[in-house]
Amino acid sequence: MAYVTYAFLYFARLNFSASLPLLSEELGYSKFTLGLIAGAFSISYALGQFIHGRLVDKYGPKRIILIGLLLSALMNVLFGYVNTLIPLIIIWAVNGYAQSAGWPAVIKLVSSRFKSELGKIGGLFGSCFLVGNMIAWPTLGYIASNYGWRMAFIIPSMVLVVLAILLYLTVEESAQKSGGKGSKQTLNFKKLLSSKGLIIISSAYILLQFIRSVFTLWAPSYLFERFRWPLEVAGYVAAFMPFGGIVGSIFSGWLSDRMKSCGRKSAICILTLSLSFTILTFHYIAGLSFEAGAVSFFLVGFTLYGPHVIISTVIPMEFGGNYGEASVAGFIDGMGYLGSMFAESFTGWLIDVHGWNGAMTFCLISSISAMLLTAFLYERKKIG
Repeated sequence: MAYVTYAFLYFARLNFSASLPLLSEELGYSKFTLGLIAGAFSISYALGQFIHGRLVDKYGPKRIILIGLLLSALMNVLFGYVNTLIPLIIIWAVNGYAQSAGWPAVIKLVSSRFKSELGKIGGLFGSCFLVGNMIAWPTLGYIASNYGWRMAFIIPSMVLVVLAILLYLTVEESAQKSGGKGSKQTLNFKKLLSSKGLIIISSAYILLQFIRSVFTLWAPSYLFERFRWPLEVAGYVAAFMPFGGIVGSIFSGWLSDRMKSCGRKSAICILTLSLSFTILTFHYIAGLSFEAGAVSFFLVGFTLYGPHVIISTVIPMEFGGNYGEASVAGFIDGMGYLGSMFAESFTGWLIDVHGWNGAMTFCLISSISAMLLTAFLYERKKIG
């Protein structure tokens, strides 16, 4: 149920990206302005990760994620009825905070049940948000194209309410809480925060989030504007990126378990190097045909989400300790979304001023930098 819940949370998040061309056309906002709305989501999501990580460890995952689901549903309904900029920014920021309850909660639920082969388990479970992406892109594109962009916010809110009811009825509050060992958890978490290895790997994650932000936010607009593809077709092609990510996350988890010494770091380095080559070719072949676009997005997803899942899923399970998994997951993911806050508004400005070439150059530099940061960790025996 945790897998399904987190997957469908993306319907109430990616609807903004899937609706961008129609929303922009109706309301007349520039890409920079739209990037500000997306950036408001990212900063509140990031801050919410830090807060919810500790709340999940203290009060348990079930009640926290239930509150998040219902609050996100409410914000999506409101977004579908609002027309002015400031309320849109505020509503989408609150939605970001509500959505941030999801990841620390599901990591806590899963890590309390599995203690071995964490690469394999993390790779499999980490695909949940990719499955959500793959289903959400074409579905939301279809809804926006045929029923208007506002319905792309109202319908997902109904789905979240149903999920909240099912979660309440089917999931037991079995994951451990901090309880009387709160002082021990605080000590361990502070030790992780002082770790150079954790800071470095979090920095690499921020750079991967830069790339992820560009592709998840602007992919339909890229195909729509650069190659004049219909919005619905663009949504279908963009769905191949999370599909590639599912394969990449499972492969990277398996690979990191098999490589033994420095397996996590080695897998990240190999895939980020491959990502750099993929970005180099993507800009020139993605729009040649439907097939070329599908293959291009698949390869971006494979090489991007493989290292992304290792850092955001496996490392919190492995280095979070018995009571702080949610806190560590919240810290790493929160740092990544602080980066997204910068990336989304910056890339919106970059596209307005320098076009899509500027955005692809930004992604390439980020990928190479993430690889170099991870390679630096080879001198350390462990991340924590």
